[in-house]
Parts: sequence; C-alpha cells; structure tokens
Amino acid sequence: MKKVLKILLISFSLIGLAILLVAANKSIGKFYMGEPDIEMLAKGEVSLLTEEELLDELYRAGLFHEKTRKSELKTQEIEAYIKNMNEVESAEVYMELDNQWKIFVVTRRPIARVLLNDLKSFYIDDSSEPMWPSPYAKPRILTISGLEGIIGDNFKLSQLINNDSLKTKFMLNQSYRISNYVCNDAFYNAQIVQVHYTKEDGFILIPRIGGQKIIFGSAETDEEVNDKFQKLTTFYEEVVPYEGWNTYKIINLKFKDQIVAKKNN
Repeated sequence: MKKVLKILLISFSLIGLAILLVAANKSIGKFYMGEPDIEMLAKGEVSLLTEEELLDELYRAGLFHEKTRKSELKTQEIEAYIKNMNEVESAEVYMELDNQWKIFVVTRRPIARVLLNDLKSFYIDDSSEPMWPSPYAKPRILTISGLEGIIGDNFKLSQLINNDSLKTKFMLNQSYRISNYVCNDAFYNAQIVQVHYTKEDGFILIPRIGGQKIIFGSAETDEEVNDKFQKLTTFYEEVVPYEGWNTYKIINLKFKDQIVAKKNN
C-alpha cells in the first residue's frame, strides 16, 4: 500500500511540475522581445553591413517590431531572410532565456568591381561568385574594366551564380584569379588600382605608382598568375631601384620566363 501511495505521489508531483512548466512557458511566450544581440564578422575587414542596418532590414521586412512577443518571433524565417541578403555569406539566429535572442552574421568579401559600359557594375567576391553592389557600403577595391564587349548588355547576374561555363565565357574566372592574388598581397593590393581587358593584350594592370602599362595577358591558371606576379616582383626589386619608377612605359609579362620592358623616349 505504501508503495502504491509513493508511486501516486510521484505521479502527481510530475503532473504538477508539467503544469507549472506549461504555464511558465505560456507566460514567457507573452514577453516582449528586446532588440537582438547582433554579432557581425566582416571578412577581410571589408564591412558591407552594420548591426544597425541589419536591424533596420528586419524592421522593414516586418520580421521584428518593438512589441514582438516571444511566441511570435520566427527565428527560422528571420535566419532565412538574412541568409538571402546580398551582403551575407552565412547567418545564425537563435533564442535564449527570457526575452533574449541573438544573430550571428558573416558578411561576404568583395575583391573586385566589374565596371560595365553603361555605368552598371557588379562585384566578384572571394569565392569567385558575382554579387550586386551593396547600398550600404562602397568598399575601395580593385576595378576591372573592358569586359562589356564580352558580357553584353542583356546579362543577368543570377545566371552567373555557380555557372562556371558562363564565368569562363565572360572572363570572370581569369578576372577572379588576378583579383584574388592582388587582394591577398599587401604590396599589390596597394599598388594595382585597376585591371583593364583588351582583345589584343589580354589583361592590363594599371599601377598606382609608376604609370607603366603592365601587360599581364591571360590568367588561365593560378600557377600562371603566380609566375607572372613573381616576374613583376623581380622587376620591381631588381630594376626599379636603379632605373627609377618612370623610366619604363611598358612592362610585358606575357612571355614565359622573361620580362619584356620598353623605356620611355
């Protein structure tokens, strides 16, 4: 008999606890949510978005307002919306106890701006994917010009995403290889300000200092790009200190294992 009573007592206790938890959960669900704790990680120290701008996006999209209750907060929907933003690479949204919730965001890193004829432009990010310019930030990055004749006026950016054959056709893979090298090298990131493409010479690097026409040619592989930049580094280290920055008007890197340079008159 005592054993039965003990079991009944434990059962009633568990039921009572469950009722209390349900009641507490309903009570917490009525809490108004405060603004989220937002943590933003900018890759390569190129910030495309601030915490305030992200929060404004959520307000405008109707995903959060000052009187959003905990039971009304749709974290999965908010997370999906943030992940779909042009500036965002990854995002995580989750709730904590009481009325606390957090957003963790990693923003994309643009490494080059492709400038087209009609002043339209788009970026290439560090994963070689195209992206629209952000309305929130205008980072100072490498500019690529001269591709308008290849890309044309009727292209759609959505068609380029994850489309390697179209990237190859539009010379974006080669543009990416050059841009990726430049943005990850401290000297060339400061020295090379623009890359221009022509059918005759391929890619031409435009330096900040020196004024030379640096004929780069093609950039079919990472190895080719590395070799050409190493040749240019050799020129800067072994020739420029003795001849001066403005002695040469053309530096041609197109030929394997040699540099062809032409002096000013």
